[in-house]
Amino acid sequence: MTPAPDIVDEAPQTDTAHAGACAMVTRVLAFYLGAQRYALPIERVREIQQIVAFSQMPSASSGVVGMVNLRGNVVPAVDMRRLVGLEPAEYTLETPMIITDVREETLALLVDEVQDVFELAPGCLQESPALHGLSAGMIGVARMEDGLVYVLDVDELVGTAVFGGAR
Repeated sequence: MTPAPDIVDEAPQTDTAHAGACAMVTRVLAFYLGAQRYALPIERVREIQQIVAFSQMPSASSGVVGMVNLRGNVVPAVDMRRLVGLEPAEYTLETPMIITDVREETLALLVDEVQDVFELAPGCLQESPALHGLSAGMIGVARMEDGLVYVLDVDELVGTAVFGGAR
């Protein structure tokens, strides 16, 4: 794991309904997809594992790429690269999985690399620009000394892709 960078506290966040969600996120698990860093609120992460007993399966554009055996439970594996618009990568026994629950279903989110858990400084997380293609699936963007971190809304991004509009 790469050491967590220092957080920069600069501009105040906007005063919208989504800004309320931004203010509630204080700790995140950061991970990489390609060269970009993303994060999930730590409350949404059950555990981190490496792929075991992975069975690929064809899927529509939902991002579900197979099933994994997680301690005797069959769990859908979701390729996070697909959900953010990146080309899929090859999965290996070193591929990390972030285990989470979305709509009462356990899912394994496949990512390139898990970085670390870190605290967000007050005010460093702001609402994502509406023009960003992932804005509906993001809680906000954290301004870090070494770049931006997209904090994802797992219910919106993954839930909509995997389960569709149904709740």
